[in-house]
Amino acid sequence: MGAVEYKCGSPNTNTTANISVAALPIVSNGAMFAAYNQGIFKKHGLEVQFKTLSALPATISAVQGGAVDIAFTGTLATFQAIDRGIALTIVAPFAGIAPGYWKKMQAGEQGYTREITALLVAPDSGINNPGDLTGKTVAVGDAKGQAELTTRYVIKKHGGDPDSVKYVVMGYADAVNALMAGQIDAAYSAEPAMVRAEQAGYKVISWPGVETFEEGPTSAFVAASQYVLDNPEIVARFNCAIREATALGRANPDLVRKTTAEQQKVDPATLAKAVVPYYFSTVDMKGLQKFYNLEKEAGFISSDIDLNAVVIPQAVSE
Repeated sequence: MGAVEYKCGSPNTNTTANISVAALPIVSNGAMFAAYNQGIFKKHGLEVQFKTLSALPATISAVQGGAVDIAFTGTLATFQAIDRGIALTIVAPFAGIAPGYWKKMQAGEQGYTREITALLVAPDSGINNPGDLTGKTVAVGDAKGQAELTTRYVIKKHGGDPDSVKYVVMGYADAVNALMAGQIDAAYSAEPAMVRAEQAGYKVISWPGVETFEEGPTSAFVAASQYVLDNPEIVARFNCAIREATALGRANPDLVRKTTAEQQKVDPATLAKAVVPYYFSTVDMKGLQKFYNLEKEAGFISSDIDLNAVVIPQAVSE
């Protein structure tokens, strides 16, 4: 897709378009819903219907099958789908790990003690670090994607054998339910679902996302490549709206928490300390390349992907 005439600074509502967007019930998506509530999508001539799904694989399937026009998904899940021959294009960046976050977390700086994804275990499990998961059953949000990759990484880092682990794919809330029911040994989950487990005494043994990646863009919005070619201005309008959503999220983390609580129909107090991710207004191509390299080195993908060819120009430029 080449550049289009639509400019973010000169929104146009003379014509409107209906789009459907797949979302996930996690804190990061709160910035998008907050932007919707403030009329940012309408400002760019977009009438949006959101479809909240349970896990990353479902969002990819939805956009692939035409159930939605655009989907929130993980960076690594996107690479994996492209590797399988699914023609996807990144149309907007979104949430990730702030530059320098891992170093600040290791240094114990105030405000850098948590991250948005965690590995949780029962308090009486005898599992004290990811290395203890050797031979155990672990729920992850995707197969051969970000959840499994980062879980494998931290297990190996802590001296365990990631190949001996049985990985079962579950959504974040389902993983917490299975852990609390004693059906699995550990759960990879995200806020707000993991907060419920923590409040019940379940313990975090790793923050696998930040421990693996340290910093960078862990999520994005994608569309079928043919949709991007057929609807360049709609895609450009969506990119502009998401840029404003990311700015809103960076400036108003409490609004993100409040909106997420409203969306999930939970007590806002439960998310008062929830980590709100860093929001990227443009695609961090260096970070994207780093994530791609990690996934390829892990053997999760085999094809060579030209990253510049799968990101619209508007998502990269300021």
